[in-house]
Amino acid sequence: MINKSWISILLLLTETSFASEIWLIVTPNELLNNSGELLVEVVKPSNITTWPNNLALLLGSQNTQEQVEIFLVEKGPGTDIRRTYKGVAKSKFEGNVRAELANLESNRLLLTAKSVEATSNEILASHQRVTSVKDNNINDTDKKPSTIVVSGPKEDPTITANEPLYFVVGSSKDRSFDARFQLSFKYRPFDPDATVATFIPYASNLYFAYTQTSIWDLGSDSSPFKDTSYRPSIYYNWAESGKGLNPNRWKFGLEHESNGRNGDESRSLNIAFVQPFWNIDFSSGRRFTFMPKIYQYIEKSDNRDIHHYRGYVDWMARYGREDGAILTGLYRQGTEGYAQGQLDLSYPISDKLFGRTGTFLHFQLLGGYGETLIDYDHQRATQLRVGISLAR
Repeated sequence: MINKSWISILLLLTETSFASEIWLIVTPNELLNNSGELLVEVVKPSNITTWPNNLALLLGSQNTQEQVEIFLVEKGPGTDIRRTYKGVAKSKFEGNVRAELANLESNRLLLTAKSVEATSNEILASHQRVTSVKDNNINDTDKKPSTIVVSGPKEDPTITANEPLYFVVGSSKDRSFDARFQLSFKYRPFDPDATVATFIPYASNLYFAYTQTSIWDLGSDSSPFKDTSYRPSIYYNWAESGKGLNPNRWKFGLEHESNGRNGDESRSLNIAFVQPFWNIDFSSGRRFTFMPKIYQYIEKSDNRDIHHYRGYVDWMARYGREDGAILTGLYRQGTEGYAQGQLDLSYPISDKLFGRTGTFLHFQLLGGYGETLIDYDHQRATQLRVGISLAR
């Protein structure tokens, strides 16, 4: 009698039905042993023509997170759209462990960390038993497998980086030596595993975010802060199919921005925004993301003509790969012809801690109008700053 493994059934179904949409991953079993060795079956989207030599697998439990590099097993079993990858986790996990591909749209697995040592031969033998099944009765689905959850958008930790975190310094012709730094995080109040999300699943897509950007005048006496922008926001993150002209995901919400001052130097505004994301993946492992942020001013009494300098869209794009250089760009076109441009180039100089977080060499080129709220209607010379970023 043929063993009816749900994993094999899943592989057969995904090869024919889901391969054109997202990356899919499965494991020969639901265990993560103490040695940390992993064998992962990967099914790629049909529009990806070349298999990458390595992928990044994000593992996370309640107290531990790690991004594991998994490598293509050249001689392993597979088809044109299915291959085997192998890697080793360095961290010691306990209990339930979530697994998904980092920086690629994929499903999410729930593994169990094993308390006893399991050898790589045991895992390989289990893997061979799974892939040797050549016929399955796909109607045998009385017990729905609980080890795979297809989710959208991809699950984030409760608190994680929102916009890039960096500290850069530089100077230009029209200003003294200064520094610019940014802190940014987002908070998901309803974790997908929490009680609220169990009854209201879509609640887990709600986020609160906070971003603070400061200009520090290092060249002046007493080194004052020239201006600081405070941006709290609330938004909803929604995944899409990414087929045709449909975005891969959406963000829409409300944002307040203020410089925290009183009187004549007070600057603030409130906006409602929507931001679609389109991703294009290349066989080299690089990704191009186009993500324009479209907004409408709800209140801007402190700076009534700010739309002349900022317009109504932040045109943003990002290109690169997570283990190499990434270039991001921002362009604003005001309604009266005023404009602002910004380019950020970052490159990793240490192993990533998890997700987007690590240590990166950061170059920032900025020019035009509106670097700060206090001077939104003043043009500044193009400025190059160099420093370090912790998330990008």
